[in-house]
Amino acid sequence: MIWNTLRSKRFLSAYLLVILMLVAAVVLNQRDILFPEIAGMAMGVMVFPVAHWIKKPVHLWLAPTIGAFIGTALNELTLMTQPKILLGLVIIVILMHLFRVNFGPTIPATLLPIFLGLHDYVFATTTAVFTFVIMLAAFRMRKSENLPEGSEKFRKKTDTVIITIILALWIGLAFVTNLEVIVVPPVFALIFEVFHTKNFHWKLIPPRLAVLTATAILSVGVLHLLAGSIIWVGVINVVITLILCKWFKTPVPVAFGVSLMPLIFPAWGTWGFPVGVFATTGVLMCISAAYRKLRNRQAVQE
Repeated sequence: MIWNTLRSKRFLSAYLLVILMLVAAVVLNQRDILFPEIAGMAMGVMVFPVAHWIKKPVHLWLAPTIGAFIGTALNELTLMTQPKILLGLVIIVILMHLFRVNFGPTIPATLLPIFLGLHDYVFATTTAVFTFVIMLAAFRMRKSENLPEGSEKFRKKTDTVIITIILALWIGLAFVTNLEVIVVPPVFALIFEVFHTKNFHWKLIPPRLAVLTATAILSVGVLHLLAGSIIWVGVINVVITLILCKWFKTPVPVAFGVSLMPLIFPAWGTWGFPVGVFATTGVLMCISAAYRKLRNRQAVQE
């Protein structure tokens, strides 16, 4: 089963896009090119198709591209990193709501350049290029996949406000405690989406938590074994993540983003990173499940 996926044209296409990003970063000596969530987007479109992503291909390109440019532009402000991140979060969530964007990875595309302190537009420009390719793949997938018919209900404003506040508080906690390992942008993207999912419940947490935590552990391990080799670390970590998703029978596209995070920031390459992923995913998913249970109970009573 795993071998069949590894040999499939869809996986090889997504894999090639990730490899191109890794090679470009090395050849051009520009780590700013590395956007871990490109791997998550590619896998979430071509390998583990996420229906509401594929339904609106243009959003896969425009939303993260605009977010990346906004995040980079905010670095021109004479503010500390934390308020800029919170401002970026609020701005992009408002834009996502106004333009009815249901694409969680837009959030890490906005926050990452702020967190990394990027002032040039290399990250934003390459994000535009790679997401454009992903958009084209989504158009093709939309023709071949049996997507649910009808328009999907857009998220409720109340839910969006609450999860934005929760994410802002979590980011604030990271800065107050100086725990950079609990700032996990791909997980923020996952949480933003599951928080609005009506059928999200407690039983869905353990396998997703296992995939993300195991991915973080093994990714850091590979980084330590092959220190200095961006391409090999990235190539191996993507395959490991695919195997974990298959093994746990739980496709988690953002896990591919987590697998590349150790390459771009020192704290994410330490053994504290898996702990941060476990804590961030566990706490925020439990909050999401508890909130969804409460909302569903209120809906029944009404």
